[in-house]
Amino acid sequence: MKTFTRVSSIAGLLRIIAIFMVFDGVAFFLPERWINSLLAWCVLEPMPHAVFLSYLLQGAGYMQIAIGAYIWVIASDVVRYRPLVITTIAIFLVGAPVFYAIDTAIGLPQWWRIMDFVSCFLCGAFPLAFCLWPAKTPPDPALEQTPTAL
Repeated sequence: MKTFTRVSSIAGLLRIIAIFMVFDGVAFFLPERWINSLLAWCVLEPMPHAVFLSYLLQGAGYMQIAIGAYIWVIASDVVRYRPLVITTIAIFLVGAPVFYAIDTAIGLPQWWRIMDFVSCFLCGAFPLAFCLWPAKTPPDPALEQTPTAL
């Protein structure tokens, strides 16, 4: 199996994605008034006040933060967690058209659909490009060795 040659680039991109995921998740915990102000600024209707909707949003926010933490851990050793890096890239690439379809089905504006699609696609495409793009110098063999289980 071919190893990654741009380990630090992939790790850096994953850390950036992790930071954005955490900040995105924190947004789910903002007060309802602030969220409605943001929705009005985006020319969208306000959120209905419903206990179950708040439960879903805050649960999704927690999961977003957890996924950001998961990606941060993966970025700590991309060679060791190579299968998880590839899975994460695939999830983002598949997620781009899925988010576009979801946004279309619920009636979000075109600019929102494009924003969701492009951001999700780029989160998968940039790390994938660095996985496939060989480095000019061979990778440091010390980075590729992982401890073996006894």
